[in-house]
Amino acid sequence: MRFPLLALCLAAALLWRHGASAQTSLLSARFGPAVLKARETHGAVMVLAHGEGARRVYVFLPQAPALSGPAPVVFFHHGWQGMDPLNYGALIDHLVREGNVVVYPVYQQSAATSPQGIVETASLADRQGVRMMEAENLTPDRRKILYFGYSMGAAISLDLALGPNRYGLPAPDALLLLAPGDAPAVATGPAGRSIIGPVERLPKTLPIAIMTGEEDMQIGLPTARDLMARVCHAAPGRRVLMVLPGDSHEGVTVHARHGAPGAPDPRYDFALTDENFPVLLPGQPRYAASPSLNQLDFYGFWKVADALLDSFATGKPPGLVFGNGTPAQLYLGTWPDGTPFKPMHLENPCG
Repeated sequence: MRFPLLALCLAAALLWRHGASAQTSLLSARFGPAVLKARETHGAVMVLAHGEGARRVYVFLPQAPALSGPAPVVFFHHGWQGMDPLNYGALIDHLVREGNVVVYPVYQQSAATSPQGIVETASLADRQGVRMMEAENLTPDRRKILYFGYSMGAAISLDLALGPNRYGLPAPDALLLLAPGDAPAVATGPAGRSIIGPVERLPKTLPIAIMTGEEDMQIGLPTARDLMARVCHAAPGRRVLMVLPGDSHEGVTVHARHGAPGAPDPRYDFALTDENFPVLLPGQPRYAASPSLNQLDFYGFWKVADALLDSFATGKPPGLVFGNGTPAQLYLGTWPDGTPFKPMHLENPCG
């Protein structure tokens, strides 16, 4: 009896491995850099800038072909001291070349800027960005507005979402918060008071996707868990906390730390003193190579951003983001030899 049982176990293991391999192949065909590149149907990005110092705003517009009329808008709120778009350039380029306008408020002069005033400063820049769009025969499509926030930018996005009319901005159709942060992480004393408002008052139907790395133990992960517990009033299927792991394979390590959402592109290196705008950036056939641009971006942060933007056409929250742990939702790609990267996992403090 021992040998037939062993043979049965081996056969079951082979069938499971074949099934897992087939599933990985199917997912590899749906996601990844090549699929992301195929979405980039605009041949270039035009960069506009207005204002000085903390009041500067960048507006990134699709070109070749250009857009006109109502357009989807990503209000892109960067992290502390992320005044230069350089560290987010690859993601900005992708978002714009697939047909979205990206508004990028600087909101900060230096590390000495007090966090207590940045929401108001960011809102002024966002409004200026809308006026700059209008000068280019564009208007925000109010059914296709994404508030994107990384680190301190997540706090800004949340506060603006609590009162878009008060700030003179179009209301978000979804929130995407990556490695969320707050003032206590960057300042002390009165300047270090939390700037995150009563998120319990966010609309129940507003889709809220929170993503963070499991190694981001000081800022992103604890803040994400706290925020998720505070938005339990949001409708099930419209809130999610996605935790991304680090992984190692054959001597290469991808870390899921606070800087994991960084996606640098040297073409987007603009100093606050630069005055020569507009700038036209032709599309590139490949993303700029960087250790910061990896599986967590292509199969995690970018996949979710695209799914949220795509969902605006139907008005329904995407299952790829708000599912209950489907393989496609949790998939984070493979290593170059086809070995699966560790999948992300979901946390739900709302029960």
